[in-house]
Amino acid sequence: MIEINDLSKRFGKQQVLEHISLNIEEGQCTALIGKNGAGKSTLINIIIGHSALDTGTISDPEQLINNQSMGILFQRTQFPKLMKVKDLFNLYQSLYKNPMSKQRFLEITQFSARQMNQMATALSGGQQRILDFALTLIGNPQLIILDEPTSAMDIETREHFWSIIRALKKENKTILYTSHYIEEVERMADHIVLLDKGKIQMDDTLESMKEKERLSILYLPKKYEEVTEKLSEGCKVIQDDSITKVQTTNVNEVLPVLVQYDVDLNEIEVRKTSLLEMMFQDSNEEEVTSS
Repeated sequence: MIEINDLSKRFGKQQVLEHISLNIEEGQCTALIGKNGAGKSTLINIIIGHSALDTGTISDPEQLINNQSMGILFQRTQFPKLMKVKDLFNLYQSLYKNPMSKQRFLEITQFSARQMNQMATALSGGQQRILDFALTLIGNPQLIILDEPTSAMDIETREHFWSIIRALKKENKTILYTSHYIEEVERMADHIVLLDKGKIQMDDTLESMKEKERLSILYLPKKYEEVTEKLSEGCKVIQDDSITKVQTTNVNEVLPVLVQYDVDLNEIEVRKTSLLEMMFQDSNEEEVTSS
């Protein structure tokens, strides 16, 4: 386990991280989520030693934070212009005592012999990303840190990527990653940390968060817009151009009102909103408002 206790970081007058305390559990997949500018990348840079903390401590009793035990996939990587994929593999392989085999490297990248002989910069964006990921794993690290790992990947490559993550979880690897994709967080994370404005707003297991899901959304045709004014103050009504949305924690209370005012229930849709989705929506709304 890596234990972060009361960590703070300031750049000039801007407080980027404030009193951050969390545990990265060994053998678990921890998702660090939040809008752009929340402090996610700064926290990762501090954990891996690329940036100094101002106050607080990081405890690493298993000594996972070192070059031989840790693999890092940054948001962006720039490959050398005149270096082939096979040469990058050979270079990275030479840096570790027990490196990944070439066969495993090819399984992860799904590269052909022609692609292995290409310049890395000639690959597509998604191929460069999966190459970067494979190079991250080449030393068989126990701690894997991934910053927005599936950016630039198409759907097929992303599915392949997460199949590899599933295999790594079975190997009891410790994984910390950031993502803006709700489905990836819900599918892969054992633990979820929401970071907003430099502070941890939520730190919980996925199972516990699912148990707390209470909000439902009713989608009504625009013609029923006036009916929603009859609903209780506990309902939040959102008017879009073509549809009316009603957020409620008690669908049983809303439906009789709709029936009373002759709303055809066959025309409405009721969907459960996950706590994760609400968190992402709130972050996105704040980002749009501030931009």
